[in-house]
Amino acid sequence: MTLTIVTFLMIVGRCTILIYLVFCVPILTTILYFIFKNDTAASSSVSLQNFGFDLNLKLIKNRELFFKNFNFGGHRGSPEKAPENSLASFLKAKEDGCDLVEFDIHMSSDGVPLLMHDDTTERTGNANLKVEETKWEVLKGIELKPVKNMTDKIPKLNEVIDWCVENGLKMLFDMKNDNIALIELVAEEIRKRNIYDRVLVSSFNPIVPWRLKKIDPRIITGITLDRSYYSYSDDFRKSPFTTNIFAHFWNEILDEINMIIQPLYILPKFLGVDVVMMSFRLISENLIRESKEKGFSVISWTVNDDDYMRILAKLNVPFLTDISSQVDKKIFEANKII
Repeated sequence: MTLTIVTFLMIVGRCTILIYLVFCVPILTTILYFIFKNDTAASSSVSLQNFGFDLNLKLIKNRELFFKNFNFGGHRGSPEKAPENSLASFLKAKEDGCDLVEFDIHMSSDGVPLLMHDDTTERTGNANLKVEETKWEVLKGIELKPVKNMTDKIPKLNEVIDWCVENGLKMLFDMKNDNIALIELVAEEIRKRNIYDRVLVSSFNPIVPWRLKKIDPRIITGITLDRSYYSYSDDFRKSPFTTNIFAHFWNEILDEINMIIQPLYILPKFLGVDVVMMSFRLISENLIRESKEKGFSVISWTVNDDDYMRILAKLNVPFLTDISSQVDKKIFEANKII
């Protein structure tokens, strides 16, 4: 009704430009949506060529194999026992029974992919350096701050991948920015090892999974969702991105719009992702059912509460946790998650 009234007033007022905008912008947006939209079909199966002809054999789906026996994973390893995003932390996660380790990826100034959550080394290291402005030769010498008297060094991405493959752990790459060079390097690391069924790459930044699917559609990708992506920099909604009240208000509006359109799955469908990574604050039985009905697998983060763990296990939703040593493995046996 509102659109009809606005259109009538524009026609009466002969607002030709506005008429074009009202009718053409939605049409143009829809056309562009389908032109640039990714498809998930290529990551669901593998097509083999042999003896000069295409066998088109449907093998075990990469995504199904990735989720097989995946009950819970270590968020940055086991940060309660060792420095986050370190090999020492991943070893502790393995000892705790994790099926997967999640870690964050950045790149040094000279193009070396490495593990670090923040833009700088201040919080986790013994120096304060901006990662993307520092060479690897300098970063590799930084000592990570000890956790329970255990310390380690910043690892390179290829070292971590090799370690996880050798130790039978699946991996979840959390990419923090849309650096095209880094995205291409990550795609190459997965391709050359042929570990499409052992790695999921996810990000808050939608450009990352969109670009990865363009480079190699076989890579399993995800979009990470939270209620406060645009307005707060922390999981507990205590640290706003900006102190400007008007900018913060606008960011909160963006978050609300994101929450309103989320049930339509417009963004995940456009990106062609396989997985929606949902904050535990967003998880509900209806949301999980809707996601799966629309063809998306679900992983929840970061779950450090026993009750939430039991609920997710019952719903057959794998999760990430900071306290892998405190996860009761019996909850998975009782609910027959395999």
